[in-house]
Amino acid sequence: MAGERGPVVSGLQATAPASWRRRWPDVLASALRPEFDVERYLPALGDPALGPTTCRVGGCECVAKARGLCDAHHRQWTGRAKPDLGSFIAGACPFTPQQHRAGRGFELFGLGDVARREWCYVLQCRHDERCAPITPRTLSCLIDVVRQSGTRSLLERPIGQWVTELGAKVPFSTAHERALLRYGYARLEDLAAGGDPDVFYGRDVWDARRLGIERDRSPHRISFIAIDPAWLRTAPKSWARFRLATGTRFSSVAGDVAAIRAFSSFLAARPVPIASEAGIDRNLIEDYLLYLVGSGRQAATRAGMLVGLKLFLEHGGRHGLLPRLPKSAVIYREDLPRREPAIPRFIDEAAMAQLESDGALGQLPDETTRHLVVVLIETGLRLGDACLLGFDCVIVDSAGWPCLLYRNSRVAIECLVPLSERAAATIAAQQAHVALRFPAGSPVLFPREKANPDGTRPFVATTLSKRLRVWCQSIGLRDETGRPITVTAHRFRHTLGTRMINQGVPVHIVQRYLGHASPQMTNVYAHLHDGTMRAAFEQYCTKRVNIAGQALPYDADSPTTDAEWIKHNMARVADSLPNGYCGRPPQRDCPHPNACLTCPDFQTTPEFLPVHRAQARSNRALIAKAEDDGRFRLVASLRRVQDSLDAIIPALEGLQEEGDRDAS
Repeated sequence: MAGERGPVVSGLQATAPASWRRRWPDVLASALRPEFDVERYLPALGDPALGPTTCRVGGCECVAKARGLCDAHHRQWTGRAKPDLGSFIAGACPFTPQQHRAGRGFELFGLGDVARREWCYVLQCRHDERCAPITPRTLSCLIDVVRQSGTRSLLERPIGQWVTELGAKVPFSTAHERALLRYGYARLEDLAAGGDPDVFYGRDVWDARRLGIERDRSPHRISFIAIDPAWLRTAPKSWARFRLATGTRFSSVAGDVAAIRAFSSFLAARPVPIASEAGIDRNLIEDYLLYLVGSGRQAATRAGMLVGLKLFLEHGGRHGLLPRLPKSAVIYREDLPRREPAIPRFIDEAAMAQLESDGALGQLPDETTRHLVVVLIETGLRLGDACLLGFDCVIVDSAGWPCLLYRNSRVAIECLVPLSERAAATIAAQQAHVALRFPAGSPVLFPREKANPDGTRPFVATTLSKRLRVWCQSIGLRDETGRPITVTAHRFRHTLGTRMINQGVPVHIVQRYLGHASPQMTNVYAHLHDGTMRAAFEQYCTKRVNIAGQALPYDADSPTTDAEWIKHNMARVADSLPNGYCGRPPQRDCPHPNACLTCPDFQTTPEFLPVHRAQARSNRALIAKAEDDGRFRLVASLRRVQDSLDAIIPALEGLQEEGDRDAS
């Protein structure tokens, strides 16, 4: 049944329906405040959830209709082709206030006393939580359905049955009515449960927001509905509850339960049903391994599912959740599929140039989204961590440089990293934007655009993911081969890591900056950097000359190529010269200190031509002065340097001209 979320009140009414019916009116009456215990509720002007609000334009007291604007300002904004809303609000002039008419308000006539108080309680919750606004028309549709059903209480039927009945009796109902129905049913369920954790965790669907766990992170739900047979459904709930109690993230537990759902699908597909956990033996597990291989899932996905099942079986056998589980029901480490080497999913620089351009960023729907994208590009934060940034997240270090303070959700610690100038300027602009939207202040840097009258709710990660897909299509994003592509927020993180490694930032510093728990992920970028530098080395070898101006031979297929590559890297680390590279292994002492231009191991490339030309001019002046002073030994030494420069410069100029012709 559509919308089914489990038994009514998670078995509370099923186990003691008579006592629950007797107590329920008293529970409602004690929870309901007198101002809401009415048949018609008239919200106050400015109530963000139930009442009409005033226009967001400063000084305009007209009633807001859409996007926080009154009718007149909304028409004006639309007539200007919908520019940035924050900028429009800041520059708009207020209109003459309209007289507010209270209207009929929220009418609850014709309902029984219990049903009326239930909907009064829903309105009270909506008012207290100050969430997305609702209209009297939205509620009236639901009131009509409940009135026609003849039920005494909304909780006498499962939520799925109410959703189906709403669609049948009100064909024009929208997502707003269905959302309010689910919201109201959930609040009544929670009230009926009385805060009993056994009731909450006994449900077939767990909602993190109702449990008070990671309210602002997704996924929000864990579903046990699809776990069949019935004997397998209870043990995963106890195991998942234990995992949450030990501090495991809700999203991780959701993944573990998904692994159990996949295993239950395998059991359901078998020709001979498994009657209990006694049928789970090693032979069955090996059949499941083959089933996963044939399912077409990636190796990493299969590994995650097997790890989740492994943990469940071990916990169930150890703590008696699966008392008849055979000892052979074991998943060994060697059962896990070998994962392919991780490859950083960075965005190529051609696509990044498009994404970082002012023209492309200007096509994002609003200022908050635009600032969030820039911060993600510049800092490499995970999207969930960026959405939860505090308003005052910038701290200045001892040198006066701005640093970003954020909470790394993966390792559950606070981190502090330096900001680029662009990131610091973007955060300052976002703070100014938020201060304009919420004069009373907001605790988060990126508050969500809708259903957020107080600015306390952070930006939703899934919203940005959808906007990124639309944005990539609207700007015609293409990679370096010209193919159309879309990007995700996490690829900005991979791109920053790749850029840092390619710029020579040490691996352990990149690991610290990105907040990796282990160096394994960071080493992926290092391997990529090694390939990039190897290609650059081979190009360098085709354009190098010695002190005599002779091109040095290079064979990429030679068996000594790898050794030369290692020597080149070690030499670059040991001896960083201003005008070239030392071709001598760093383990050997240098017999030519401070005389590289007369050293047979010296190598240089066209990129150092400006340095050589400047040194040639300076060296000629030194020769002339030494001759005037009669210092003939110095003159001889300087002439040897000059001879090398006179040979090197023409050779490098020839290589440079050849490269320019190839490029054109």
